[in-house]
Amino acid sequence: MSSDLNKRRILGVLGGCDLSPERIASWARSADFVVAADGGANPLFENGIVPDLTIGDFDSIKNSTKEAQKMLVYAPDQDRSDCDKLLAYLSERGCTRLTICGFEGDLVDHLIGTIHSVAQSNLEVRLVTRRGIIWLLRGPSSVSLPVPADTRLSMLPVTLCKAVSIQGVEWPLADAEMSPLGMSSLSNRSLGPVQISIGSGVACVFLSHASLEKPHWPE
Repeated sequence: MSSDLNKRRILGVLGGCDLSPERIASWARSADFVVAADGGANPLFENGIVPDLTIGDFDSIKNSTKEAQKMLVYAPDQDRSDCDKLLAYLSERGCTRLTICGFEGDLVDHLIGTIHSVAQSNLEVRLVTRRGIIWLLRGPSSVSLPVPADTRLSMLPVTLCKAVSIQGVEWPLADAEMSPLGMSSLSNRSLGPVQISIGSGVACVFLSHASLEKPHWPE
């Protein structure tokens, strides 16, 4: 791998069982490079897909799946999650943006832990959910999201966020301050493409629409 990873469609697959193996496989087939975190390789293998690389301590990967892998990176550090290991490995090799699926599962602590891991990394990350996409935004930044009208949108701060603006929605915000113990934005609705800017802090933007459930990649 080289620094051109930041120009490619990179998919990370975690071991959560939220998406069907078929849907995970459809995302994998649309990607240029696929990295599985430990048991994330299992649903791929069920659909005849072997990721380009699999990383972890291999405590949740099936033996038959493990034997078929192209490249295994053993990372036994118990102080880091498999998601942490995946993010660090890609970042060290020049990746700057990443899409992750298989993170919801049925364990809420793992879901929140994944969001924390992503927030701590230096990568631009999207998370694939059952009903759409989560974008992680870090300030200062501005992003235009080409979503269709009537997309459900929520913005939840991970840290204190200042100078937050949301335009192109039914209930816009301008120069707002958000925090985990203060203001957030739940169940807003897009009028078309959405523009979001954040002066400082880290926040998650949740987008839900049927069209977002299919594999798609930012330009």
